[in-house]
Amino acid sequence: MGYDERSDGSSSSDAQEGFQRNLATKMGSQQVTMPKHIPFPEHATTSEWLSELIMCAFTMGAAIVQFINIYRTNWWLPQFQTRHMVNIELIDPYLRYLILILNTRRFLYCMLLAKWKSSERRLVRMGIKYGFGGIVQVALCYCALKLYQQHTYMLLFYLSYPVVVYFIIFGFQLEPFLRTRFELPGVYINDMPVHSCTNSATQIRDEIETLRHDFNKRFKQLIFTCMLNAYLVLIPCLLALSVQYNVMRAAQHCIIVCLGAFSLSAVFLYPAKYSDTLHRATLHLGSWQRMDRDPQAAPSQLIVAANAQTWSKYTVYGHAQVVKHNGALYRSHGLVTVATPGNASHVRFYKLFHNPTVIYSTLATLQAAVLLVEIASLSAASIEWHFVLSISFVAFTSMVAFFKLVRDYLITKHLYKAECASIYN
Repeated sequence: MGYDERSDGSSSSDAQEGFQRNLATKMGSQQVTMPKHIPFPEHATTSEWLSELIMCAFTMGAAIVQFINIYRTNWWLPQFQTRHMVNIELIDPYLRYLILILNTRRFLYCMLLAKWKSSERRLVRMGIKYGFGGIVQVALCYCALKLYQQHTYMLLFYLSYPVVVYFIIFGFQLEPFLRTRFELPGVYINDMPVHSCTNSATQIRDEIETLRHDFNKRFKQLIFTCMLNAYLVLIPCLLALSVQYNVMRAAQHCIIVCLGAFSLSAVFLYPAKYSDTLHRATLHLGSWQRMDRDPQAAPSQLIVAANAQTWSKYTVYGHAQVVKHNGALYRSHGLVTVATPGNASHVRFYKLFHNPTVIYSTLATLQAAVLLVEIASLSAASIEWHFVLSISFVAFTSMVAFFKLVRDYLITKHLYKAECASIYN
């Protein structure tokens, strides 16, 4: 989203712009009551290191269960020589190292940074980032080289797939590879953006821009984490060329792991407190409704609106005010409105976070449906013991995400119901 808020550098344009700002403030802001926010209730939140530990344990457990699905043995039979549940000698050791490094990289990096949180040790943190990141990349390249020497050239395609996806999503940034939550330029406390109440329309739009970039950054992490978790339980299947296993059940495990990783990442990246910050900014942003496209707008209203004032980027507009912008008529919607009329990014941001309860209710419903399908699949007559273990493991861990989603839904539902009553009554 680009706003044409730059001056041409001349003193005359600066004076004119300052005059317009003062005039707009007198015309609009004095007649507008800014929204008041209800304090968000205190509840237990998951810290970064704990969320990384849970995700690491989930992915590692899912990979181990997939190895059991592929390399299982009949260890309970008396005539069977081995007493191990899995034929460990058939699993490539460098594949185990590759999965272990990819699973633990973020948790280890988070623990390293825990001792250097202060800004005075920024050089130390930079050294840890590039040093640890370099070691991880060298170790991954070494494991990939060893795997390539023992398998066909198709393995290069399998191993390069997550690398290509990462470069498409993040480019050449190193921080997203080592951390799930990292800060953008702005005001952050404990890796969470902070909303600042202000009467300045330009500052509100700048804050919306920062929050929008932060949301998009977290969504990219969500997609990449789901893809990588599914990849880590899929790559053992691609390398098990000489082993007979149930392909459909292994594919089912990959799908439910991807869905489980999506729900866990969603509750860690988008907690209720984070959505409340974006919701508070949305109350200041407001939205515009184009009147000449509104079928309920009477012709008399359009005639009256034709004499409306031109939209100003410095004005904070109240509810149901009409402005002209780029040859179109717009009516403000919300207690206050500073959004740019016709800006699609502002419209999407307002619709998404005006009522975050819809987000958590949708995610909780989808998670409940996935849990019911997983539990129902356990009732199949021909299901084997290792698939019972596979489905039970993912279902058990998914219940953690389901609990957090339902909790966030209930908190936001009651909070914004009380907020709506206090604002419009």
